[in-house]
Amino acid sequence: MPFNKNAADVLFLRGEYEKAAEMYLDGARDGNEDAAFNYAYCLWHGLGTERDVSGAKSFFSFARDLAGGDSCYNLAVIYMEGEGVARDYYQAYRYMTDAAELGSVEAMLYLGMSYTVGYLLYPEITSVSRIPFHKPQIRTENIYVLEGRTEDDIAADEEARSSVIRTDPRRAFEYFSAAAHADPTYVEDLVAKGKFLYARCFIDGFGTEFNRDTGVRLMLAAGRSGSEDAAAFLAEIGVSTLMLEDAKKKKSPR
Repeated sequence: MPFNKNAADVLFLRGEYEKAAEMYLDGARDGNEDAAFNYAYCLWHGLGTERDVSGAKSFFSFARDLAGGDSCYNLAVIYMEGEGVARDYYQAYRYMTDAAELGSVEAMLYLGMSYTVGYLLYPEITSVSRIPFHKPQIRTENIYVLEGRTEDDIAADEEARSSVIRTDPRRAFEYFSAAAHADPTYVEDLVAKGKFLYARCFIDGFGTEFNRDTGVRLMLAAGRSGSEDAAAFLAEIGVSTLMLEDAKKKKSPR
């Protein structure tokens, strides 16, 4: 019987994780990349099956060419955290770059920030799910990944992170631009963040020519998209929430 993604997703949403995981696994065995991705996600988080990060990596690898870059993004996080595999920042960077090229807004924002500071950051978004739709998992707590390590360990880790990437304003600008112009379906808040950062590049002359008028116009677009950072910036320069609402109404079709 061919893989029925909708049926498997319904089971997952009902909390019937074991049945859903079995269907995802059957679909993966038949070569379905979406099924492989979803089974990898179940393995990674121990949903309906024993938690197995190494196994998850294998199934994500099978689905690494999926449009949207979700598998590549998750692979990047797995290698960055070094859970189930040896920590490898260069491999994480490669997967993150592939994810951005395949359309992952999470990866675009991550690389834009990393090129801004010249350092591989710990990602704010710890994984991406397609069950039942694309959903970024945001880190909500502080984790001290270097807790218990010696000063030499910490120094070596920082050197490894900074050796993979260098500050590059132009590339940061390009990734922010890509995020700002991405399809906002399922990731409206992330695209709004991209629009804010893209606008700031023009306002600060970072990675592109300084152009305050263009930056403010783009900041208005970011504010209309729901960026709280953009709204705060606009308030500082005297653009009120009411003005934003008026701009929305003028933009809306009659």
